Amino acid sequence: MVRHGQASFGTEDYDRLSPHGRDQSQALGTYFMQAGMTPSRIVSGRMKRQRQTAQGVIDAAGWDTTPVIDAGWDEFNASDLLKIYPEEDPSAKTDTRAFQRLLEKASARWASNKHDADYLESFPAFTQRVDAALDSAVDGLGPGQDAVVVSSSGAIAWAVARLVKGGFPQWLALNRVTVNSGVTKIVTGSSGKTMVTFNDHGHLPRSWVTYR
Repeated sequence: MVRHGQASFGTEDYDRLSPHGRDQSQALGTYFMQAGMTPSRIVSGRMKRQRQTAQGVIDAAGWDTTPVIDAGWDEFNASDLLKIYPEEDPSAKTDTRAFQRLLEKASARWASNKHDADYLESFPAFTQRVDAALDSAVDGLGPGQDAVVVSSSGAIAWAVARLVKGGFPQWLALNRVTVNSGVTKIVTGSSGKTMVTFNDHGHLPRSWVTYR
């Protein structure tokens, strides 16, 4: 599972890669190429930043696989959460730390199960669709076959939280630290799915590491 490259925070269109995000995607694709990885399946959510990341990885890796688009890997609707949350912070529009603080407060309300009707997608509905997307991504893979999934921090963090039998607190902590273009590896077999690594970003120079 790959988190998309850096998006365009603070601009009119957040849902597109920044120049730095494109560089991160290409760095990951180059890393995969050098590692000799050739996936049997590439899956991406519908969001522009996810699809652009997938294409950047594909181009740099030299793969000829066409990505499968699965809406199950779309990110949760942060705008919906913030619109409904009663607290405002004008600095959150341009300050990433202020944005993160406000988003975490809004996420706690979302996940409380007390206000599900307020949201376009409830927290249980979000987690259920990510669960289904993960199952679908690995369904039918044979021994030694790989799938690459390009998604976002919230969806990836939930997939990991599910595997470690965690809940909202674990999801929130993982979501907070997921690096742009970071790689989380899962193996699946007769004993089920197991997380091997989380958020590996060794393909990035230290100065390229971003969280939003």
